[in-house]
Amino acid sequence: MNLRSSRRRGNALIELALATTLMVPILIGTFEFGYTFYVYNLLSTQVRGGSRYASFRTFRCMDTASVDKYKAAIRNMVRTSSPDGSGALIIPGLADANVLVEIVDQNGVAADNANVPATVTVSAVNFNIYSVFATMRVHEKPSVTFPYLGRYAPAESEP
Repeated sequence: MNLRSSRRRGNALIELALATTLMVPILIGTFEFGYTFYVYNLLSTQVRGGSRYASFRTFRCMDTASVDKYKAAIRNMVRTSSPDGSGALIIPGLADANVLVEIVDQNGVAADNANVPATVTVSAVNFNIYSVFATMRVHEKPSVTFPYLGRYAPAESEP
């Protein structure tokens, strides 16, 4: 009887080793998917918020510098939830170049002091979501388009 039970004592350790080789990759994969989904969802929320802000902000477009300042304020809203860019980044690694802001008229021409804006599109471009073992690259996704509902001020310049 004692000989038989001593042979079985190692079985639990072997079963644990076999189960661990299967369970650890599943656990790591679940973590990777969850973290990537979390960051993408956060990015979607920020892009949507930036688009909504852009659709109501006064579009002062007396010169190209004013249009650039308008777009910079929108990019800052996406990155830091503040038009002046103060505060910490909401999404780690999201650079100014990763946020594309397009404001166009009804014919698809870039809005300026001669073209009245009709829609605003904000999207994330060339952004890498780094998790522990893998990298996911997003390009022009998420992308949100809103109709422009703000005040059009072609004779004013951005402060």
